[in-house]
Amino acid sequence: MTRPFGFGTCALLGLLAVDSAALAEGGDSHSIAAKAGALGLGVEYTYSLNDQIGFRVGLNGSKFGFDAEESGIAYDFDLVWDSLSVAVDFHPRRGPLRVTGGLLSHDNRMEAVSRPSGNMTVGGTTYTPDEIGSLYGLVEFDSTAPFVGVGWDWSRKRERFGVSFDVGLVKQGAPRVILAASGPIVSDPMFAPDIEAEQDELTASLDGFDLLPYATLGLVFRF
Repeated sequence: MTRPFGFGTCALLGLLAVDSAALAEGGDSHSIAAKAGALGLGVEYTYSLNDQIGFRVGLNGSKFGFDAEESGIAYDFDLVWDSLSVAVDFHPRRGPLRVTGGLLSHDNRMEAVSRPSGNMTVGGTTYTPDEIGSLYGLVEFDSTAPFVGVGWDWSRKRERFGVSFDVGLVKQGAPRVILAASGPIVSDPMFAPDIEAEQDELTASLDGFDLLPYATLGLVFRF
């Protein structure tokens, strides 16, 4: 999947161009943060328009692997984060507290593989490992997702260095599941309804991923 970077790239260039005089004078209107959390590892640039309004652009990317069983099949999962975020912050009391709204342009996904050592039941039918080979899965979401959150940026106390913390929700849409086998059974037309049924079961088990809660911690350098 190709992410639509156009709007985010333009926003980043625009923010970097705004208030260059303040940057030259060291007006503390700009900051860079290294972040970690439920959206992955990332870096973020913030431009503070004034004491209440700020604009942020961030890049996130990393991978986390885990094992889980879904619909009776054991999978090795990789949770892949790959996103660009654009956000507007409102500081109601002109301090660290901020309320945030924004958009996430992303290719966040889950990749899965199951390599059976014994018989595997797919869509209600049992197959041998030689028939199945390996079972590969991909779970995708909407490529553009709005998010809202609340957080604190303690570097706004005019400290050169500070810490930020944010929590919120991303509306990433219903998961879309694709399953495929690598063995000779894929040429059997009777296998198609079984793999589709298995996709439906896996989709139903992931239904709660429509809304993704997140929490991120950042180390901030203000200049």
